[in-house]
Amino acid sequence: MKVLLIKTVDSLGTPGEVVNVASGYARNYLLPKKLAVVATTGSLKMAVSLKAAAVAREKEQNKAAEALAEKLRQVTLTFTATADENGQLYGGIGEREISAALQEKNFEIDKQQILLENHIKKLGEHKVQIKILSDLVETVNVEVKAQT
Repeated sequence: MKVLLIKTVDSLGTPGEVVNVASGYARNYLLPKKLAVVATTGSLKMAVSLKAAAVAREKEQNKAAEALAEKLRQVTLTFTATADENGQLYGGIGEREISAALQEKNFEIDKQQILLENHIKKLGEHKVQIKILSDLVETVNVEVKAQT
């Protein structure tokens, strides 16, 4: 089934693109969430204006994302946690804790944007990647100290 994308769908396309998808995917996901419309002659005329608006919106988002990335480069998050004599944490520091610490510093970062393979379970400095946009990932320093 051919659909015209209204919003960006990861791994599928950007607004204004006409893509061919399975009819079930279109009927059950794309159309109800208003991410796409069925590609008809009338909707295809709308594609040009959607593309132009999407390009303008993307430029604006990229500027804002670059500014956010620049601020994030200079951030160091410090956590204190209980650890054993080998430096292993009894608990772990995960996406939720990092997101909360960033929000305390007035960054609007959701926990889904934080890219951690495993929770941090050792004392010391760690680099954590944050996905700002689909193609923009920034690194934040996380320092974990022993609780005294």
